[in-house]
Amino acid sequence: MRLRSQSGSVTLVALCCVAVLSIVLTGYLAVSNNAMQLSNRAYAKDVSRHLAEMGLERALRSISYNTFGGWTPDANPVTTTRRSFTITSAHYGSSGITGTVNLRFDHYNAKVWDAVTAFTTTSMVWYGGIWFQCINGNTNHVPPSASYWVSAPQVWEADTTYNVNDISLVGANRYVCTTANSNHPPPNLTYWSAASAVAPWSAATAYVVDNVALSGGTAYRCIASNTNQAPPNATYWVCAPVVYSEGVATLNNNAASAIKTQLRATVVPVSLFPNALTATTDVMLSAGGTIDSYNSSLGTYNQTTSPFSVASPNIGSSAVVSGGDTASTAVSLTTTRVNGYVAVPSSTTAPYNPRLTNSATAILTSVAAPTIPSPRMDLTRVSRSPYQPQNDIISVTATNFLSVSSGTTNLPGGSDTISADGKYYYYTSGTLYLDTGYTLNITGPVVIDIRPTSTADLQIQGSGQIIINNTATASLEIHFGDELYIGSNTNAGIVNQTLDPKRCILIGTSTYNFSAYHYFWSNQPFYGVIYMPNAYVHMWNSGYSEQFYGAISAKNIYFNHVANLHFDTSLRTATFGGIDNPYIVRQWRELTDKTEQVALP
Repeated sequence: MRLRSQSGSVTLVALCCVAVLSIVLTGYLAVSNNAMQLSNRAYAKDVSRHLAEMGLERALRSISYNTFGGWTPDANPVTTTRRSFTITSAHYGSSGITGTVNLRFDHYNAKVWDAVTAFTTTSMVWYGGIWFQCINGNTNHVPPSASYWVSAPQVWEADTTYNVNDISLVGANRYVCTTANSNHPPPNLTYWSAASAVAPWSAATAYVVDNVALSGGTAYRCIASNTNQAPPNATYWVCAPVVYSEGVATLNNNAASAIKTQLRATVVPVSLFPNALTATTDVMLSAGGTIDSYNSSLGTYNQTTSPFSVASPNIGSSAVVSGGDTASTAVSLTTTRVNGYVAVPSSTTAPYNPRLTNSATAILTSVAAPTIPSPRMDLTRVSRSPYQPQNDIISVTATNFLSVSSGTTNLPGGSDTISADGKYYYYTSGTLYLDTGYTLNITGPVVIDIRPTSTADLQIQGSGQIIINNTATASLEIHFGDELYIGSNTNAGIVNQTLDPKRCILIGTSTYNFSAYHYFWSNQPFYGVIYMPNAYVHMWNSGYSEQFYGAISAKNIYFNHVANLHFDTSLRTATFGGIDNPYIVRQWRELTDKTEQVALP
């Protein structure tokens, strides 16, 4: 009997142990299962975010190349288009995740303003760093004409030139520009109205012109009084081009387990000239001079004789000298004065970048300083991340043959053919050579393609000149494939009478990357930009007080004498013919607040 009792006790204990183990194992399995599910969902969240970013890239490609095949425009508003596409689970290993991207692009048909397009009501254009919506069909009325254009509200940007009645947002407040300005942030009442709060759009609110409301987190400006007319209806509201991209990661094809991430982004054309001097290798400033900035949209550069006193408040201290060399000296300053910043690759061998010459004149925060202060280098104005845009050069097809003879040649000529984009395209049989007694007189939008592009030069010397007349449409774009040589005489050069650097661009495809080949050597003040991304540009001004208004982008830039370069900050938002102008994301955020999310697709 006792044996049976002991046996039963052992069995009972064993059963209890098994039960406890079962409970523990069940709990462990449940915890493990929950952990696995959490891990899968965390992975799916990452996948959804990557899918949303992929959607932004697809939208950027579509607007950059104007390829919206596969997108479906809305019937109302016609300025919105949508697209969805699926990524199969095979791309995510054995996870079983299926990915979907849903996109909505408001103002997908936006473009850079030009003087020949017949813009219609609701057309959206980029001009001077601001998006404008057409409110009255036109072809050549330049923004910000109030009769034809209204600006979209946008977050305040230091590089943008604001005009009267433009609207900027700072935080949750709206400010209206009262005096044209750049780099004067609200709430400065000299340039901006008092703040007014911005609230989400409401169907019950009676909106009047210039009210601003939020919808999907995007700011919309009222352009026609209304009630219960929801954005993005372009008849009543205007906003900057905006992309909503939603990534959906579905676990094991179970719709109920879908993980979503929604992003919102505004887009703008990329800046080709964000800096005064941009070299992918090095910038060498070997002598004196001053590099500073001004804004041609707000007035002309006007400095007194002394380089340390300024007559015009239009002159500023935001010029950037940028070099990209990671093996040697990226930017070399000796006695040149830089009123602005120096941008060079980071250094791991010193607390400041050793590629900046220690004997450099101070990088000053104030252009009005009467003396050169100590220390001689302001390290707070040295950036470790130089921005080096290198956009593709677009080849041109010209139909008008350019024959140059002694005297003055007027472009365009009376019988010259105008292209569909409103420009006159000319080609040469070789080098364009202007010497004493030769003048090209530019009175309209002119593009010159110097052929054959790999061997032909652009040479102006003696008293040869190109004159860009101060007319509403005069501009000059020159493509050349070999040597740049401008100067050697006090009269030779390019005279841009408009005083607008955006009206003149020299585009070189040469890969000759040595000094003493590409020379810019002229005493004529030059208003324009030079873009030679694979070449060595030598600014030779021995004996001259050459004044350069604009910007230079090249592989190497060398001033072997005094460097007087005045960077036009309006170039930071300018676009140019002959150079690819892709779009980039200006601002983006993940929409975690449900009130900011929009229904997609």
